[in-house]
Amino acid sequence: MKTNLLRSSVILLVLAMACSPVLMAQNPNVKFGSPTDEELTMTSYAPDESAPAVVLYQSTRTWYDILTGKFKVYTEVKTRIKILKPEGKEYADVEIPYVNNDNEKSMKEDITGLKAFAYNMENGKMVKTKMENSSVSRERVDKSHMVLKFSIPQVKEGTVVEYQYKKESGYYFYIDTWVAQAEIPVAYTSYDLLIPEYFKFSIDETGMVRTENKVSEEGIRFLDSSGEPLVCTGTRYEFVGRDLPALKSDSYVFCPLDYCKKVTAELNGLEVPGALYENFATSWEEIGRRLMGDEDFGNRIKRACPIKDLVASSGVEKETDVVKKMAGIYTALKSRLKWNGNYKLFAESASKTLKDGSGSNADLNFILLSAYREAGLDARPVVMSRRTKGRLPLSHPSLNKLNTFVVGVVDGQTVHFIDASVEDGYIDVLPPSLLTEQGLLLSDDGTGNWLNLQSLNASKANVVVDATLDADGTIKGTCNSQMQANLSASLKSGFREADDSLSYVNKLAERDGVTITEYAIDNREAFLPNATERFSFTKKVEADGSHIYLNPFVIPVMSESPFKAVTRTLPVEYPYKHMLNMVTSLELPDGYEIEEMPKPFNITTEDKSLSVRVNYVLQAGKLVVQYRFTVGKTLFLPAEYDFLRQFYDSLVEKCNEMVVLKKS
Repeated sequence: MKTNLLRSSVILLVLAMACSPVLMAQNPNVKFGSPTDEELTMTSYAPDESAPAVVLYQSTRTWYDILTGKFKVYTEVKTRIKILKPEGKEYADVEIPYVNNDNEKSMKEDITGLKAFAYNMENGKMVKTKMENSSVSRERVDKSHMVLKFSIPQVKEGTVVEYQYKKESGYYFYIDTWVAQAEIPVAYTSYDLLIPEYFKFSIDETGMVRTENKVSEEGIRFLDSSGEPLVCTGTRYEFVGRDLPALKSDSYVFCPLDYCKKVTAELNGLEVPGALYENFATSWEEIGRRLMGDEDFGNRIKRACPIKDLVASSGVEKETDVVKKMAGIYTALKSRLKWNGNYKLFAESASKTLKDGSGSNADLNFILLSAYREAGLDARPVVMSRRTKGRLPLSHPSLNKLNTFVVGVVDGQTVHFIDASVEDGYIDVLPPSLLTEQGLLLSDDGTGNWLNLQSLNASKANVVVDATLDADGTIKGTCNSQMQANLSASLKSGFREADDSLSYVNKLAERDGVTITEYAIDNREAFLPNATERFSFTKKVEADGSHIYLNPFVIPVMSESPFKAVTRTLPVEYPYKHMLNMVTSLELPDGYEIEEMPKPFNITTEDKSLSVRVNYVLQAGKLVVQYRFTVGKTLFLPAEYDFLRQFYDSLVEKCNEMVVLKKS
């Protein structure tokens, strides 16, 4: 009896250990096409019970070979994912971007060898479903980029999906960055990179999680174009990650992948026998020259303006103020063309865009550039990667990382910016995703200057609340908010995107805890850098005949902290610098005096980049609350998070303190 019981306990322990995600990570199933029973029957991932899916296994292998006398880079990827919850089914829909430019026949990429399967347990048996070719498509993103898309069939909660593919690249001087983490947890991932001695790469490993690393040397044998062997030494880099946490999107961060575990290879130089290669981009300067010499980019800017009539009729011919001239032409352009919601680097033809009446920001920006030049302005493209797409590697030049551009107009020592996606902003008031620290302003010869678009003027809001408190606890008043720059754009876009004006006003009233009796926005549809919101309101606070209890701000400033998590692995990124000045003047009822009132409050960082000041003044029967909140930088590192959280906790506590009035 005891022996049987002990034997049963051992069996249960062994089974539990076999299903353990830690053991699965330590001893991964690396055989493609053969998911284990444990993988098929697992229902959750212990390190992250909330995960909708988990990457059970991923292998990435990159190596060089010679094809028709030219070096090629090959990357093979094998992936196995377990779908744990219904919402995890989206991870069976995969997109693989690659470079394919018809004008560069030898310098392009292709995806081959794609296979994908779904595995389900039905009546205790594994059922394997192969993905058919009809589930695969290729779409052109722009002149240089394609994307291969596929959807694995028969996927549901509990399914294991697998896919593999190989990418062949003629960009032998560029190796894709290996990203170890994903939006879902990764139980096991490996990266095997073999580089011939001819290519002098620096390997940069970044991120906040650990991997197991190994570097070794081994011989490599190629066959050149004549079939003769070419023998050299290669360096093999091996990286293994186990039980890596999900890199989940978080508030106040634009692109989580900027901060994940990754390995980047930066080319420092080439020493290829026979000098087989000459023309490749090893610097941002070279990429700038290529872009500005490209028929569909730089040469397009130099062509005749396709909307001369619109420029002539815009009324800016005699305008000497550069900003007003830019605004006039932009307004005229947007009366004829609409932005279709897409951001791109390359564009359709101007004639097609004008015929359609709409286009991507690149479509419209090329036309705007030529219009500005037609009007005598020094207009140039500012190429970039949007903040939602990740930072540019300044030391590792890559045309692939550029995904859009805005228009820059040089005015002496100043550069003004505009983009065709601007719906509610103005000159130098761009959408937050375009306010990057890394914009490359290109001259006609391809030379460029790096610009920080986050150095544009900080957004400001001046809010004045003027109210009267009655003895029965009724507050009547007005709120007047003057918004500038991105705060103005945010106000306008919020109103524009609402279902209707009534729903917008109702949400505003609910947010502020008031009843709004009148409402108006000035400059709501005007192309201007400012807007004013005005509303009249009533509000009821607690009053019992002898005392009145109220929040002295009347219109709440901050009811809860945006940073509630005790720890944070990602930095905090604000959309833009901003300042809020708010003055609340509350006329007290006759026969009442202040019994309790909060104390003044002041917190600031050493570099003054984040500060708040609250002051209370009682004068001539009025309680005046002065509030100033300033965000002077856009990036706070994880090491600063504790202070940031405590800062907001203190601010919320202060903003929710009460004033007590008693009847005298």
